[in-house]
Amino acid sequence: MKKNIRHMITAVAIIAVAVLVMINRQSSLRQEEMADKMQLNFTINGENTVYYYNDNDENYTTFDTQMKRKNGDIFDKNYSGIFMATIIEEMGVEITDEISVSVVCADNYEIQLTGGELMADENIYLITKENGEKLAETDGPFMLVINNDEFSTRWAKNVVRVKINEK
Repeated sequence: MKKNIRHMITAVAIIAVAVLVMINRQSSLRQEEMADKMQLNFTINGENTVYYYNDNDENYTTFDTQMKRKNGDIFDKNYSGIFMATIIEEMGVEITDEISVSVVCADNYEIQLTGGELMADENIYLITKENGEKLAETDGPFMLVINNDEFSTRWAKNVVRVKINEK
């Protein structure tokens, strides 16, 4: 009897894991499809909305920066994108010191941003091009670049969602 119960519990656990994997995969596919259309999910105070990214937007800009590694390596980079504060303001959110922003990547890696970081001039960008070319497919259509990040450790590829909480 105990053996049958163990088998049943194992079977239920396997089914539950399979269902969760399928749900997560469907969510990932929806996010990839949106990204291909240059759409980005925003969750603002718990409400979901979509940002339609446009390379022809008047705020789309090209800038030079440096990617810095902890080992001392420095790489000159040329990116094109939109200042993250501009995007957030276009979404109808006022940037203050009290705002909480999380940028989520396809692998569920999250970067926390403060209002001060967002307000810093020429600091945080959501980019779509490197050296005039679309980002590599492995990098996803959106990448977060934080110019004032000491070692570029919070730069993030494959951005799929931005979560904002106003306090």
